[in-house]
Amino acid sequence: MKYIAVQGCTLTTDNATAQATIIDSPSVKVKAGGNGVYKTPLKVQVAGATQGNFAQTAPSVGNIESTAQKVKADNVLVILEGDKTNTPVQCPATDPSTGATTTIMVTVTVQQAGQTKVLGA
Repeated sequence: MKYIAVQGCTLTTDNATAQATIIDSPSVKVKAGGNGVYKTPLKVQVAGATQGNFAQTAPSVGNIESTAQKVKADNVLVILEGDKTNTPVQCPATDPSTGATTTIMVTVTVQQAGQTKVLGA
């Protein structure tokens, strides 16, 4: 059993400089701890990723998929604390000194659910 992610939950990335933000809206009908519950797939945006001399050149979008088996909101599986992007977010990047380009792969994880009252599985 894990806590269900709600509006105000926190995200982490596996990249030291990357910041992830949620760009989806939570459920307006189903709430936990007074905040709307997030459902799968949860759209997140990553910005600011770096790798060596490479710096991300544009925000990139990915999806966090639910690991919930049973608990739903609005008939869709909810996002749980610890859920993460199954496929890393692909962030375009450039080395400003050489002009070389690459793709930085960033995994985003729901670190804290934003509530401590409702558990789901």
